[in-house]
Amino acid sequence: MKDYRVEVKVKNNYLFRLMESYGLRNAAELSRASGLAQTAIGGVLNLKVPALTKKGEATATAQTLCDFFTCSVYDLFPPQHVNDPLQINSGAIEANMAELTSSNLLAGGTDPLQIVSDGDAADLVAAAVGKLTNREQTVVNARFGLNGEEEKTLTQIGRELNISSNRVRQIEQKALKILTWRATASLAYAHSEETGEETEERIIENAMTLAKKAAKADAKQKQEAEEKRIAYREKQKQEAEEWIAYREKQKEEEERRKKKLKARKEVRDEKPAELILDCFFGGTVK
Repeated sequence: MKDYRVEVKVKNNYLFRLMESYGLRNAAELSRASGLAQTAIGGVLNLKVPALTKKGEATATAQTLCDFFTCSVYDLFPPQHVNDPLQINSGAIEANMAELTSSNLLAGGTDPLQIVSDGDAADLVAAAVGKLTNREQTVVNARFGLNGEEEKTLTQIGRELNISSNRVRQIEQKALKILTWRATASLAYAHSEETGEETEERIIENAMTLAKKAAKADAKQKQEAEEKRIAYREKQKQEAEEWIAYREKQKEEEERRKKKLKARKEVRDEKPAELILDCFFGGTVK
């Protein structure tokens, strides 16, 4: 029996690279940023759906991603899968250590920890921590003795920041998660002498583009909400004016009705007087 079971899953590296350049770590983040459902994004990531319809037009999902990343479908899909999705994109093999080593499955690759150890570790760590929020930097520096500070316990940091030790732990875990992702997602590119600077600039540029899109969408949403509020107020005002006009009309009709009743009463009051006069003078009752 073999020692290891190696599971292989084939995914769309074209889309993964675009996501990395925008600082998006997974389908959930891309879903929130683009408005697409996670299931739709999963179909593209797993190469389970084509990029084009039978008429040769981009599918709705592919077109939305193209608009979001400002690219063509050929930047989203490997050319052999533009019209030919995978029926099965995963498999497994059994192997021993010698077989894995000889096949280079466990050799080479880019290990972020190795990059840090080969490069200027202090500078790299300082640069990564510098991208955290002020509170996250304070917690990380104090917990791990960075930036010339002494290592401190959760309780000590909590007292200094006037927060609970549990809250300090939450901040620490969040910061470490961010640092871990940045190390695996972009550190290898940033450290490369040939493409690192260019890639880092692209990541920043795409992140700014994403932020601008989010700000624009937020402004549009606020504008639409304000327009709805104005329209609602105008409708309320119009309904109030219509109600006032209706009440005025009712009052006028009530006044006319009262005048008619009063006139009829006056006529009825005059009839007996005419009857008495006619009888007294021997006239005919009208």
